[in-house]
Amino acid sequence: MCAAVEVKFEAISPADFFYRNRDIAGFDNPMRAIYTAIRELVENSLDACEDGGILPEILIAVEEAGENTFKIMVMDNGIGVPRDNIQSCFGQILYGSKYTHRQARGRFGLGGKMAFLYGQITTHKPLHVTSAPIGDEWVYDVTLRMDIQNNRPELLEWTRRKGKKGWHGLVVEFYIEGDWIRARRY
Repeated sequence: MCAAVEVKFEAISPADFFYRNRDIAGFDNPMRAIYTAIRELVENSLDACEDGGILPEILIAVEEAGENTFKIMVMDNGIGVPRDNIQSCFGQILYGSKYTHRQARGRFGLGGKMAFLYGQITTHKPLHVTSAPIGDEWVYDVTLRMDIQNNRPELLEWTRRKGKKGWHGLVVEFYIEGDWIRARRY
């Protein structure tokens, strides 16, 4: 006769799932992480330009910020992210425009968020987003972290300023642990 076995059940947030299983999205080691982060952000920029029928202009900057720590900045001239969506778009797993229309690259909207999440857990630094949505006179600057346990954005700073006439797009800046020398050869 078998004895009764007590099994504990629990739910975890999607952010916590990907935190525990980051290798699924290509963030299993510092060399792959930096390459994957840049690739995912460029793909997001291409999608943002494609959505607006805009010929893409994408600027990528990688700066050394310490031993095996890098600051990555990607800027595009895409459609930007509307003010009310910025926090969730960058601070909540399984939230984004990928679920409302079909895009050429990516299906789940996870790549960029995984880059930010990996950066947050390896450097303990927040993400900074500057968004200038098309048709909006304002530019929004947002600094946030991802609350991994609750799958929610944690707003650290939010400001708005008058936009420069004609500029629209997005700038994301974050820190990540990586192996740049090996990533360049990947």
